[in-house]
Amino acid sequence: MIRNAIVTGACITVAALIVGCAGSPSAYDSEAPEWVVEAPRADAEYEYFVAAGSSPGGDAAEAEQRASGALIDEIVRYLGVRVTSETSATARASLEQFETNVEQQITQRADARLSGFRITARYRHERGQAVTVYLLGQYERSALSAERERLQALFQEREDAVAEPERRAQRLELEGDYYRALGKYLEAANAAATSELENADLHAERNLASARRLLSAMSLSKRTDGLETTVRSSFEQPFELAISVNDEPVPGARVRVAYPDARADGRPGMRSRVMTADNNGVLRFYPPVPRFVGVQTVTMSLDLEPYLSSLSELEVRFRPQLDTLRRTALESQAVFRYDVGSRARTVPTGVAFLDTDLVGNATGAAGTRSGIVDALSRAEFTVRPVAPDPELLRAEDHARLIETVREEYDEALERLVVGRARIDEFTENGGVIVRVSGSITVLDLETGEVLYSGSATQRSRANSPEGAVSSAFRALGDRFGDQLAAVLP
Repeated sequence: MIRNAIVTGACITVAALIVGCAGSPSAYDSEAPEWVVEAPRADAEYEYFVAAGSSPGGDAAEAEQRASGALIDEIVRYLGVRVTSETSATARASLEQFETNVEQQITQRADARLSGFRITARYRHERGQAVTVYLLGQYERSALSAERERLQALFQEREDAVAEPERRAQRLELEGDYYRALGKYLEAANAAATSELENADLHAERNLASARRLLSAMSLSKRTDGLETTVRSSFEQPFELAISVNDEPVPGARVRVAYPDARADGRPGMRSRVMTADNNGVLRFYPPVPRFVGVQTVTMSLDLEPYLSSLSELEVRFRPQLDTLRRTALESQAVFRYDVGSRARTVPTGVAFLDTDLVGNATGAAGTRSGIVDALSRAEFTVRPVAPDPELLRAEDHARLIETVREEYDEALERLVVGRARIDEFTENGGVIVRVSGSITVLDLETGEVLYSGSATQRSRANSPEGAVSSAFRALGDRFGDQLAAVLP
């Protein structure tokens, strides 16, 4: 068991014996050796330790046991290590083993093998019934220094792993480096959770509480909002976020930015990226050139994953606290709203479309075209149906189509929506199921530029073949119209 105080009844002599200690020889005791009256001074080769232990009842073995304990305490004090509630189990065990080795050397047990240490003299003094035993030990300075360095390294290991990250976090917080301080508090919490400290959980919880306090104090403020642009046009200014704690900037904070962008298939989607605030705690973000019309949002929140992803022990034992941290980060997010407009609604647009059956013959109906016109009209587009030669639509000869439409409509139209749709599946099973597919292109009649192209499929069910076919083509046109209303510049 590790000793933190002198064993009861022991008297320690360093320069001279303490007057009044039970059984101590007087200065006139001619039999007492000199080292009892005055401890030897350290020399170039050895450190010397003197200790005494008394037994009021005259039990010499008891007195020597107490002297042995006191001598061990003296050596441990010289080593400069102190056991506290924060000392790791490894350090405790190593110190206990050292004390055991010293004790074995003092009692001269056969298995005692402590390098550099030995008891060089014993003296027993009796006064009345009491007996006092004095021990003189010498320890090679080199061996003792090596043992001190070994033990102090073990004790310092705990300091470096647990206390140092916490101290570093506190220094960073005082310096205003709040985001890095937050990470250090989490690092300290994880180090405590994985340590052998007796009160490891208290250390971990204290540092988690500090991280939560700091995170809660971080404010995310929008410096720009409500920006406007048009589809396919860049933003003239960025979205700006200021991160602060009590009006002091948080430099270097990592922020996850979620923003709208087109997916690979051309449909609306969301992407995210991590950005870092500058030295003034400000982050500036330019979204991609918008490809869809309407009110959209950019969301920014503090990114803690670089810190949280490495906290394996905390994830197991302190998951509720970590979940609270994640929620706190999300709840303090900033949401920017912006409006993407389009001049397409004011541009006179014609729609020409060819619907065909399973073998490619024209159906003679205009279901897809009607669906497109209706959808664009609902979106307040200036739109009208046009009917060029079906063979031009079948051949997809855009140059001839543009020429034909311009001749017929002069300057009444500026854009033309053209395409083809066909039936590619027809089944009868408890009703009629029809699937149609088609492609669409939007042309600028002045320049011939292709402003948009896309494709889609549509399936419809009805009681009759005619109803299913009509419903499928019209629904396909409605889908195309909604797409155009969302993306045309």
